[in-house]
Parts: sequence; structure tokens; C-alpha cells
Amino acid sequence: MKNERGNSRIAPWVFITLYVCAGVIWLGAQAWVLDYFDVSTHQQSVRWQISLFIAWLLISSAVAARLIARKQRADQVRQETAQELELVVRYAPAGMARVHVGGAEISWANAKLAGWLGCSVESLRGKDFRALVPADDPAEVALQIERLLDGSLDHFQTLRHCTHATTGKVTPVLCTISHVAASGVRGPVALVCVLQDLSEMVNARNALTRSETMLRMALEGSGSGVWEWDAVQQKLNLSSGMGALLHYKGQDLARDFDFYTRVHPEDAEAARLDLKETVTQGSMLVLNARLLCFDGMYRWFRARGQAHKDPDGKLLRISGLLTDQTASREADERRRLAATVVDNTIEGVVVTDARSRILSVNNSFTRLLGFTEAEMLGQTPRMFKSGRHGKEFYDAMWASMHATGHWQGEIWNKRKSGEVFPEHMSLSAVKDAAGVVTHYVCMFTDISAEKAREKQLEFLSHRDVLTGLPNRAQFARLLGNAVARSKVDSRRLAVMLLNIDRFKDVNDSYGHSIGDEVLKHITAQVQGALRAEDIIGRLAGDELCVVAQNLNDNDDAVEVAERLMAAAAKPWTTPDGLSVVVSVSVGICLYPDHALSTEDLMQGAHAAVYGAKSRGSNAWCFFHEEMTQAARERLALEARLRKALELGHMRLYYQPQIDLRTGQLMGAEALVRWLDPEEGLISPARFIPVAESSGIIGQLGLWVLGEACRQGQQWRTAGLPELTIAVNVSLHQFLLTDIAGETAQVLAASGFPAQSLELEITESALAEQPEEALAVLNRLRGLGLRLAIDDFGTGYSSLAHLKRFPLDLLKIDQGFIRDIPHSCDDMTISSSVIALGHAMGLKVLAEGVETREQLQFLQDKGCDFFQGYFCSRPLPAEEFTRLLEKAGAGQPLVDLLSVEDGVVI
Repeated sequence: MKNERGNSRIAPWVFITLYVCAGVIWLGAQAWVLDYFDVSTHQQSVRWQISLFIAWLLISSAVAARLIARKQRADQVRQETAQELELVVRYAPAGMARVHVGGAEISWANAKLAGWLGCSVESLRGKDFRALVPADDPAEVALQIERLLDGSLDHFQTLRHCTHATTGKVTPVLCTISHVAASGVRGPVALVCVLQDLSEMVNARNALTRSETMLRMALEGSGSGVWEWDAVQQKLNLSSGMGALLHYKGQDLARDFDFYTRVHPEDAEAARLDLKETVTQGSMLVLNARLLCFDGMYRWFRARGQAHKDPDGKLLRISGLLTDQTASREADERRRLAATVVDNTIEGVVVTDARSRILSVNNSFTRLLGFTEAEMLGQTPRMFKSGRHGKEFYDAMWASMHATGHWQGEIWNKRKSGEVFPEHMSLSAVKDAAGVVTHYVCMFTDISAEKAREKQLEFLSHRDVLTGLPNRAQFARLLGNAVARSKVDSRRLAVMLLNIDRFKDVNDSYGHSIGDEVLKHITAQVQGALRAEDIIGRLAGDELCVVAQNLNDNDDAVEVAERLMAAAAKPWTTPDGLSVVVSVSVGICLYPDHALSTEDLMQGAHAAVYGAKSRGSNAWCFFHEEMTQAARERLALEARLRKALELGHMRLYYQPQIDLRTGQLMGAEALVRWLDPEEGLISPARFIPVAESSGIIGQLGLWVLGEACRQGQQWRTAGLPELTIAVNVSLHQFLLTDIAGETAQVLAASGFPAQSLELEITESALAEQPEEALAVLNRLRGLGLRLAIDDFGTGYSSLAHLKRFPLDLLKIDQGFIRDIPHSCDDMTISSSVIALGHAMGLKVLAEGVETREQLQFLQDKGCDFFQGYFCSRPLPAEEFTRLLEKAGAGQPLVDLLSVEDGVVI
């Protein structure tokens, strides 16, 4: 039988019983020996018996000694085992306790468990183990204990935790439970619980979790993900961060991701070769390629990895990191561009350290300063000081730098050649994270040219470029000063405007370069004729203005004007020996006789020069109030005309054009009229010149063209007879606007047929610029409309040019018709024009026919058409409609056989 510690234990009565039995057996053996040896004598029997007894004693003593020795050795072993067990229990890193099965009372526990619970070993006896060391899953523990007691298990493990009674520290433990039985009692009577501290394991696991989390965050934050290709299972494994990296929104990235289909076509071959080299040679994989992400965008990635093989060289797997390089590549590109910009910018850039020692310069800096980079490195910008700025300037500059970290302004520096030049400089401090200045960056621009331009602009703001004379603004200031002095001194002065006669003819004949030379020549001659106190300036292209001061009377002004006219008339000789002679007209306005202010004096001189020109070239004229009044009326009429166009006060009247063979209506000329609400009809002779001089004629002509086509189409829609509508085109409209383009737009908008529209261009317009006129006429002819030359015989056009023009009709000016039959010259001219027109294959129309004699003459000479009061005055559209209705009935508007003087309708 063994005790609870496993040692053999024999009860005392067993030893006694065994000893008695051994004695009985010995006595029996003794009788057998005596009988066997036939020992009968009494004395001899006694000796045998004594001998046998002594042998018994010796044998039993030896047995007893051996048993005692064994017992001593067993007790020693038991003592050592108990001591070892006590040491193990006391110093083991695990907590231990013996717990009764029924109430879970602790019968004994070691110091480790007591330390975890924060109490003494003695205080634990009799305490409820379940309350002190609660299980994470009590129900599972109860089930396992049942299985332990019924013999299904010999031990089990469960997670529990110990809470320190004082500090509240919780120690997680792994509890291993087994059962023990008491001596002589069958079945388990107690549980032995061994508790292992899991704190380090839990902490290690938590640290591992934190490390994995931090690694994942670092990878995701750095734009990286982990990938692995399992060559054995032919499977791709990807980290969770790869989905965000590739902008994947699905559920199975490893299934949906195919590297070779997503690599950019331009990078596919290089990627394939890099992967092949990694697999075959086992080298490190470094692959840069563009991948098509799942959002449809290509992005740059860097794959770094390593191939893993078994001892036989068979590929097991390839694993590594995938990093998004798009941002870094873009940053590199921006840095490269920035560096390129810095190197190639026209501004000089220099970088110094905190002690102003030069660290780097760009190409522009070396070019602008003349030093090489090697000559400047390690130096300070003081080597560029010009000496033009004092200590106060630099103190203020550095005070601004220390206060704001920036300074900019103009500064003078010195090149290597010693040349001092101005520059616009921007100086900035570069600070580290602690706010300490580490570098200075200086950018500057050479503003020498800008300063020169400013000086030139300053000159140009006051001077005329060609002649060097004061311009209009500067001349007005000088005139103002002269007027102020004359007012103080009570002296007279004259403002004389010199306008060069027929200066346009000089430019057209010899070219503008010659015209400029002539103008400079006249300026020099006039300057030479001035007195010391006189002032001269250039107001416009062909206008010079002189202020003659300190005059006594009008004769002094006339004397100065004639002297200036004589000086300007001196010929200028070209390099080819050709002499060019021009004259000037002079308008004179006196202070204080004619005007008192600067503006009025110049306005008066302008008005007077027009008076001088009206007298012919090379003339002078004093200012009169009537000249200003006429100019003011002209300006007022221009303003009224602009407003009339906006308000729709313009009207079109139509004058019939008659076929001289049949008397039938064949066309009409559209004539503009101004129906003013207050003044009534205003004559075209009054407002057309104003429209031409002010530029309104272009807008007015376009309105006439559009209104004529609109009205013509309205008559056609009403079923009235077809007719040609003639519209006059002014010189300005013909040469300075896109008349062909505007006509095409009007025809398209109105629907009026081009063949029913006739444009009348004056002969002077064709003679002005014949080549340009020919190009415009060809464009108009391309539209399909008719072309007529108006007022023929008044423009002095060349017949060589005229025969090239694509014309349909010549119109004889009414000035040649008015005096027929009383003027032989007019009759001759009219006959010649008719014959010339027919010779050129053109139709001829006579304007201004008012008498039967005129009509008869034109018939005799074979003229084709006429218009004039003999048939009808120009009529508004409503009245002209009735003429069309009459023509539609087949009635001639003029009876050519029996007509009397007067109007026939």
C-alpha cells in the first residue's frame, strides 16, 4: 500500500503476524530437521535446538536489520521528496492550491498564488477558490469537473484571473486542474490547481497586435502593401491595404487582380524581364511600372520583393512590398521642373547660408553679374555692393528681414566689369521647424532696360517721337504757363495752328517714309524761324502749333505767321535729287482778343485753320466766332444723328428708274431721309457730310442696305412686279468696312435675291484706291448682285482702271444733265459718257432728268434709263407701293411719245 505521496507503507500488525508465522514455520522446520537427523538423546536434542534457535535469531536479526535499513532509506527518500515538493511549491513560478471538491475550499496554497491575490498563505485556507480565482467560463469549468470526477479526464485547463486585493491588479492565468485521493479512500477527494501567469504572453500578444497594427498603418500611410505569390499553391496573397492602394471596391482582390493585364503596355516587357530574372537568379526584385487601378486611372508603383526557394532550387514563393510612387514621382517632377525653372528663369537666384555665404547660384545670376559660380561660392553678396547705398539703407533692409522674414525693393549692384546697374530684388529668409533662419534666398531682375523704358516713356509722354517736339499734352501745359504769364504781364500772344497742305498727297505719292522726312524738314525750318520766346509743338500728323508771345498787335501775329509759312515752303530734296515743296495754312487765335483759356485758344486756332484752307493753300486766317458756332452746330447735329439711328427716325424714300425705250418701271433708287420729330425732314445734303466725317456713315449705310432689302422682299412677297433696288455705298463704307460680308448677311437675313440688288459706288471711291476697290468689287460680283458707278465724270478715274472693274451700269451725274440743252459742254460730256458706257458693254442711266428736252436728248443719244422729277420725286414706301401696283397693271409711268413738260404718273 502506498501513501498519498506514493511511498510504500506496511502496518505494524502485518509485521507481527509475519514474524509469528515465520516462527511457527521455523519450529516445524526444526522438528523436521531433528527427526531427519534422528536426534534422540535429550542432551543432543537440546544442543540442536539451541543451535537452530541461534540460527533463527541470526536469520531474523539479519532480516530485521535489512528491513530497518530499507525503512531508513525510504524515510530519507521520503524526506527529500517532501523537501523538494515544498521547494517546488514555494518557489515555482506558478500558483498552486489544493481545493476540496464540494465547497471549493482551499486546503493549502503556495505563496505565489497568495502574492497574486494580495494576501497571506494562512488567510487563504478555507476560502472559496471560485470567488478568489474566478473562471472566464464557469459553466464550462463545471462541466469539465464532472468529467474529471467520472474518470473521463485526468486533467483540464481553463482561463482564470486573479485580482490583487490591495492594488486591484488583474493577473490572467491558465489553470490546470487534476484530482487526488486520500489514503485508504477510493475515488477523488480533492483537486490540485496549478496556475500559470499569462501576463507576459498577453502583453506579448498585445504588443504583437500593436506592432502589426502600427506596421499596417505605416504601410498604408506610406502607400505600401504586402504581396506574396505562393508558387506551390499558385495563389496570390495580398494584405488588406492593397485594396485601398489599388482603389479596389470589390470583395476578392486576389481573384480580380491580374498583374500582366493591368501593367501599362509600355512597361509590360520590362516588368516581365525583371520578374524572370528574379525567379531564375533569385535576385532582389525592384520593379517600377504603371498599373491600371480599379478606378480606371494608371498610377506609378514600385514593387520590391525576394524569391524564396527550397534546397533543391524549386521556387516556393515571391513576397515583397508594393508602394504607390505616383505622389513621389509627381513631387520629383515638380522639383525637377522647379529646378529647371530656377536654372532657366531670366531672374537671378542666389542661395546663402545663415551667415550670408553663397551656396548656389543659377545661370541667370552668373550671366547678369559676370562672375562664374566658382568665383562666388563661399563669398558673401557684399562683393556686389555698388557703393550707392548708405548704411541706413542696409540697416532698414535687414530690419525688415528680421521683422517679417522678407524684403523687396530696388537696389543698385555692381557687375564683375565694374558696371553699376539697377535691379529689383526680393530677399526671403528660410527657417527650420524651430523658427531658426537656416538660409536666405535672393531673386533679382535687371531693370536697366525697364528704367530706360521708363525714361523713354517719360520722354514720350511729353514729346513727339518723330519730331522731338512737345506733344499735345505737353504743349497744352506750356501754353497754359504762357497764358498765365501774359495775364500777369498784360501782354498779347497768338496761338498759330500750322496745317500742312495736301500732306496726304505727299504720303500717297512718295510713301510715308518720305512723308516723315518732309515733316521733319518742315519742323526744322519752322523751328529755325521762331523767336527765342516762342513755343512749338506737334498736335497731330500734319499739324504743328506755335505760341507767339509778347505781341503788340495783329500785324505782329501776321508777320510771325508769314515768316513761318515762308520757312515751311522751303523745298526738301530727296537723296535722288527730287525736290518736294509743300505749303502750310495757318489759323491764328489771339489772347485776349479771341479767347482767354487754353482750350478756347486751341479750339479757335483749329477753327481758323479751316477758314484758311477754304481760301486755298498757303494762307492764314484769324479766328471769328462764326467759325466756332458752325463747329458746335456740326457736333450737335452729329449727336442728334446718332440718337436718330438708335430711335429709328431714319426713313427710306424710293425714286423710280424708267426704261427709256418702254417707259416702264425697271427699278428704284433707295434714298435715306431723316424724319426728326421736332424739325421734320432734314435734307441729306445737311446730315450726310456730317455722317461721313464722323464715321457714322458706316452704320447708316448698313441700315439703308438692310431696310432696302427688307422692303424689296416685302414687295416681292405681295406679288408686285420685280424691280431692281439701287443702294448708294459711301467711300467710307466701301473701303473701310467689310461691305461684301455685310451684304451677304443682309441678303441671307432678308431673303431678297442678289440679282435684284444694285450697289452704286461713286467714281471717287474707285479712284481713291483702285486695286483695293477691284478686290472688293470682285467679291461683291461673286454674290451675284449688280454694280453701278455713280456720279460718273466727277471722280477723275483712270479708264485703264475703269475697264477692269466688273460693272453693269454707268450713272451720269445730274450736274451734266441740269443745263441740257442750254450747255453745249454738258451735252458733249453726256453724249461721250453714253457712248463710252455702251462701248464698254455697260448700261447707262441719267440722273436728275426734269424736262422733256432733257429726256428727248437722252433718247436721241441712246441712253438706257433715267430717273428724276420728270417722272417722280423720291417717295416713301407706302406711296411707291401704289406706283408698283400701277406698273403691275401694265401701265407705263411715262408716255414717251406724247409727254408734255411736267410730271406724268
